[in-house]
Amino acid sequence: MRKSQTDFRGRKLVVMRKEKPGKAVTIRGFVSADEWDGRKNVIAISITTDDEDYRVELDKVGEELFDYLDEDVEVTGTIRQEKNGTKYIRVSNYEVLEEEYESEQGFLDDEDDFDFDDDEDDD
Repeated sequence: MRKSQTDFRGRKLVVMRKEKPGKAVTIRGFVSADEWDGRKNVIAISITTDDEDYRVELDKVGEELFDYLDEDVEVTGTIRQEKNGTKYIRVSNYEVLEEEYESEQGFLDDEDDFDFDDDEDDD
């Protein structure tokens, strides 16, 4: 972290502070578009969970998640929060989730989830 200070002569100094390493956490959600450029290209993404949105830091691993827009993922990384409340996640690894995750969330993803009555009496 950088912090600007001035010395007794008014010269600007840059003091580097060591950031505390964050604790790795694992979250589940889906990759959502968070910001677009003037040509409507997605330029920022978030992991959207039931409770929070976590903006993805765009390093090498984070950028890979652009390939999985609107897909369910399980992401491990460190989280930081800006003063304005925006939460960021630096992704260390991720897994694209299959249909099982949607079932856990209560979505119907199989015809067997519906109760069809094929033997209706037409009177």
